Amino acid sequence: MKKIILFIVVTFLLPAAIFAEEAAVNDPNKLFYVGNSLYEKGDYTKAAEEYLKIIGLGVESGNIYYNIGNAFFKLGKTGYAILCYEKARRLKPGDSDLKANLDYARSFVDDQPGAGMRRNILFRIIWIPFKSVNLNGITAIAAFFYILLIAALTLLIKNRILFRRILPAVYLLAFAFLFSVSAFALRYYNEEFLKKGIVVDKRVEVKYEPIDKAATYFVLNEGVKVTVQKTRNGWRQIRRSDGESGWVLKDLVQEI
Repeated sequence: MKKIILFIVVTFLLPAAIFAEEAAVNDPNKLFYVGNSLYEKGDYTKAAEEYLKIIGLGVESGNIYYNIGNAFFKLGKTGYAILCYEKARRLKPGDSDLKANLDYARSFVDDQPGAGMRRNILFRIIWIPFKSVNLNGITAIAAFFYILLIAALTLLIKNRILFRRILPAVYLLAFAFLFSVSAFALRYYNEEFLKKGIVVDKRVEVKYEPIDKAATYFVLNEGVKVTVQKTRNGWRQIRRSDGESGWVLKDLVQEI
């Protein structure tokens, strides 16, 4: 009888218990709760570790990156904090708390040549109305105006009597559709084609060539945002906002 009970325990109950334990360890909600508890206790290092486990499971959200950013900022890792805030902003661009924390973290970044350069006027006109909307939101807006435009054109073709009344609305819908498509193209290019990175080390020397012994071209401070042009052999070619480019060690600039 004891052998039968032992067989049942080993065959059925023990694997089930192990599976349940592994499921609890890999439960994003559980990890998020543990991370929050550790953060409230002031253990920011372990809190960040718990949040990063969630990312390791392939689960991403603006709230997770926001919390990781807060933990890194408390640890004095301003570059990593800005990196995580930037990742969070892609997922929830309109969050006021996130914007406030990102702006505050950026206030600790030393100004450098080109850091304050403004986008051209056309870029800003298209960008500003959609700055609090993510890429999926812009897609939905463009699709909405497209459907309205097609409906208005259909009505215009079928009912010539309403031609003069509907025509201004058609022009307005066409403009709104083209404007939203332009915003989508601009955001898509900025987020998907232009790879952005954040300097995560206190002081990074940018070299003329991807070689340790190469001469230093200029220096970047922690938290500065750059464009990542290419990555090879442990180096990244980066470009700062004034157009100057050079090479840095890969680990010193992390992609957003």
